[in-house]
Order: sequence, then C-alpha cells, then structure tokens
Amino acid sequence: MIRAFCCFYNEAALVPFFLAHYHAGYVDAIHAIVDRCTDDTRALLAADPRVTIQDVISPDGLDDVIKVGWLNDAIRVPDPTHAWHLVLDADEFIYPPDHPSGATAAAYLASVPDGCLALRAYRLDVFRHETDADLDVTQVPIVWQRRHGIRAEGNEKPIVIRANRGLLFDVGNHGILGRPPLCATHHFDGVHWQNADPAFAVTRRVRDRQERMSAANRRANLGYHHFTKTRGDVAKELEAHRHDAVVL
Repeated sequence: MIRAFCCFYNEAALVPFFLAHYHAGYVDAIHAIVDRCTDDTRALLAADPRVTIQDVISPDGLDDVIKVGWLNDAIRVPDPTHAWHLVLDADEFIYPPDHPSGATAAAYLASVPDGCLALRAYRLDVFRHETDADLDVTQVPIVWQRRHGIRAEGNEKPIVIRANRGLLFDVGNHGILGRPPLCATHHFDGVHWQNADPAFAVTRRVRDRQERMSAANRRANLGYHHFTKTRGDVAKELEAHRHDAVVL
C-alpha cells in the first residue's frame, strides 16, 4: 500500500537504519535513486528485496534541481499497487502519531478523508551525545535510541502524498508544486537525523556535501547551509547539544 522514494549518496551509515525504520510491515516498496557512491550505499540497498535501484550520475556534483527532477520523474510513473507515496531524504524517519514503529501506517492512512491529497510530517532534530557507534539497527525504531534533541519550529515537510494524483515536488522537497492544501485532520511525526559522532558528522556534512556541491547549486544558493560549514562548526554544534533535554 505504501511506497517510498528517496535519493541516496554515500549514506552507508544511515541505510541500515532507514531500511529498519521503513520495514516491510510499514513500507512494502522503496524506489532508491542512487547517485555514484564511494561507500557501500548501493550494496546495502540492493540486499533488500523491496528496493528498486535507479542508478544516476550527477554531472557536476550535488544539484538540487536535477535531484528533484529525478524524483518527480519516478513519482509520475503510474503506480496501481500503492495508494500512498512517501517522498523522503535518507535522514528522515517519519511515522504515524504515537506509533514510532510505523506498524499502523496503512491503517492510519486508510482513515484519511478522500479529499486529503497530501499530509505534512513534523520532525524533531534529535541528537545522540557521545557516539553513533553504539546505535543498534536491530532495535526498532531509531527514535527511541536518540531521545535528546531540539524541537525545531516550523520543521515540517509535505512528504506523504496520495499516489497517482499528479502531485510533484519543488526543489528541496519542502513544497508540492501548485501548493495544494495539506490535510487538516491527519499528519505524521518523525525525527531528522543529526550526527552526534564528530567523525561521522564531518564526513557527511562537510566532505560529502560541501565539497561535492554543484556550481549550479552555489549560483542559486541551494544547499547554502553546507557552503561554509567547517569541521570546527560541526564540533561546536554537537557540543552545544550535549545536554539537551529528553524530548521523546
């Protein structure tokens, strides 16, 4: 009933948690758009029988306009076997309210009024304060392993949509083209992965993002939060959240 779409680039550390969170009892099909990787991202995805891999190559590094084009091309393909699509980033872990395992997602979505085409997902920025190395992918969900963090105001995206209704996304997946009204009665909750292990965070947020940003992204100021991020900035941010309160 539920199919997920996601772009991946060098996400080997996150893929096992992504697949565990969006387990077979929650999502029965995953369309993975995989840019050329230098880690085990593709092999980890290929090991899951639910995953269809679309191999792509960014011509000039990470380009948000090209990325959303890939996603929209995949979403617009007729999908008669799924009623709902989730359009995600690899670091987004969403679920129905009060059900972090996602096990009741199909039943929850079945209760959405027919006129509702898109649901928002509210996400917390959740940190682990020592190291990510002790996270256990066999313990579902990840939410309960990362219980400290911050509630980011306005941190929401309309990433739960009815399939086959012509809904497409704008750059960054933060809005749907044409801005259709979002469902007023239903929504999803979730967390936005924040790397607490400094080595992991630097690799993902500085080397794999900033150093690979396309010239077009820089001209359009897309992905701007990566442009000037330094290793020192990452360490300072992680230290600032070391004593955050429990939020879940």
